Amino acid sequence: MTASGSITTSPPPSLVSLSTVLSLLLSLAILFAAILLSRHLLPRSSPRKYLILHTWHLFDFLIHTIFEGSYLYHSFFSYTTVPPASLSSDYPHPASLASSSRAIFLGHTDRRYGAAHSSSPTALLWQEYARADTRWANTDTNIISIELLTVLIAGPLACYICYLLQRQPLARSTNTDDNAAKLWFSIIVLATGEIYGGFMTFAPEWLSGNTSLSTGNWMYLWLYLVFFNGIWVVVPGWCLWVAWGEVKRAFAKRGESEKLGGKKTR
Repeated sequence: MTASGSITTSPPPSLVSLSTVLSLLLSLAILFAAILLSRHLLPRSSPRKYLILHTWHLFDFLIHTIFEGSYLYHSFFSYTTVPPASLSSDYPHPASLASSSRAIFLGHTDRRYGAAHSSSPTALLWQEYARADTRWANTDTNIISIELLTVLIAGPLACYICYLLQRQPLARSTNTDDNAAKLWFSIIVLATGEIYGGFMTFAPEWLSGNTSLSTGNWMYLWLYLVFFNGIWVVVPGWCLWVAWGEVKRAFAKRGESEKLGGKKTR
């Protein structure tokens, strides 16, 4: 980290840092807890795919709340005070800072917000991740906007999906009552939002030449950027595939019922 609070991306570390190890251990602990809680909360007769869905959405809720919730906290409440910046005529547009690449946030010209300006354990975690993507250490308004939706909407929706899964009678996929309709609709909405959020996180970087990404180090590229973010593309994609099967089955069953009803009226 430089004196101004920005994260440097070179030279890359030759070994995995303590922050990386601790964040991985915490993620594994959250996953293990989600697995145990899902086995406890769902009936033993539940299909395997219901157990996987419950585990994933419980894990999703906890990650969004604990990890990304801490990112939002630092984005709004961790800051350092600096001399007022020299502003151009288009202030308060984020690009109006004449002497700094960091956006003015919340209208405070004398503050710089973000995890880079805190020494708490969660801030250190984001400072480490920012070695792969510098936007996460400071105030990138695109990232903050996405994370507001993720923490305040996607997280609670994932928890609601767990609740609906627990309410399914014996967790049978053939159940087509109102609870099942809410379940599969919610899964489709959340999975679509997760994939869209991932695209909107990285599309601005791809279009600008990856100016904030550090792709020269294998750990930053394949562990931090590809693996950690790829999970929230692959698993939601699988959720959409499962939901599509349930929706198709429900419409097929409805079609059969309408055919039988038509024959009876003749």
